[in-house]
Amino acid sequence: MMNSLGPGPVDRKRIDGLARHSNAGLHSAITGFVGDSDSHRHIGETLRSASPPDAVVQRFLDELQLMQDYVGTSYRVSQISREGLAMLQHGRGRHFVDLGAQCAFVLPSNAAAWARNAAQPRAGAYQLFSIFDESVPQKNLSTALLADHVIVPPGTPLRLTGLRIIRSQDAAGPGRPRIVAHFARANSACGTPYDLYNGARGA
Repeated sequence: MMNSLGPGPVDRKRIDGLARHSNAGLHSAITGFVGDSDSHRHIGETLRSASPPDAVVQRFLDELQLMQDYVGTSYRVSQISREGLAMLQHGRGRHFVDLGAQCAFVLPSNAAAWARNAAQPRAGAYQLFSIFDESVPQKNLSTALLADHVIVPPGTPLRLTGLRIIRSQDAAGPGRPRIVAHFARANSACGTPYDLYNGARGA
């Protein structure tokens, strides 16, 4: 997912550091999650539905605990519903969670490339650009396939620290806005969590 010019020296050094410290390639459930779209989808859907984990999902969760920590900023592209956006707009300082494993990139250019290649948001949904700061717990999933890949573990408490809505314009007229949300790690003082996708309380 590198940009056309490739990473510069500073970014290359960061990627090399991630790769050196990663043990993701040694664990089959992790490599399956990263490289197999069916496995990735199954794990994500099971976790977000709060269904009891089957053997595949449980093995992924067990192996995720063995991954090296990543401390730093990361960038994620996902989708959010209209209700989720409304909650974010009134949710500065509130506690949000995603029950799934949130895949992110260390390099913003790779997140941007991912966004360009991603499927269009489903009806009624918006593209969400999440920026996680260094306080958010993350795991290093760097592999040969995705060198700067990290994950925010399922259910990690997130506190919204900033929100921008960027209106887009093209030849066809106004486009769907892009949502940029900044998150830090939440604590119990942030109150009852809200689902990051649909804004439901008590996620």
